[in-house]
Amino acid sequence: MLGTMRVPESVKNLLKKAAFSSSENEKEQIVTTKDDVHYVPPGQWPATGPKPSKLGVLFYYLSVAFCIIGIVFMAKCSYAPHADRPNILALGGMMVVVGFFFLGISNFIYNREQRRLVEYLQGKIAELMEENRGKGPRDLDS
Repeated sequence: MLGTMRVPESVKNLLKKAAFSSSENEKEQIVTTKDDVHYVPPGQWPATGPKPSKLGVLFYYLSVAFCIIGIVFMAKCSYAPHADRPNILALGGMMVVVGFFFLGISNFIYNREQRRLVEYLQGKIAELMEENRGKGPRDLDS
């Protein structure tokens, strides 16, 4: 009995160790000397550029969950009594509508992030073009 009581505590301790070790690895991976996109390690985002948010992904998963639950509710209409069908359809339909609303919010957030990323990259391209404008033609090998 005591062994089973300690299992959740040991799992909790393992998760804490894993969380702390991953945060330490992230601290090691951050490059502080170079402020260029090409010097950023894989999986990291540049310090000066736009970063993706987790909010869009959260709204997307919520939209999928609400739509699936709403469709499951509406599927109950096939075997529900006739008196309960309008209530089931209304509840399921509202859940699907809420799911589509959350999908619209996640799409808005995603489009805004994409627009910011494209603007940032276009600014970087313009900066590099301005920097290399007076250097003359380059060799094909470089």
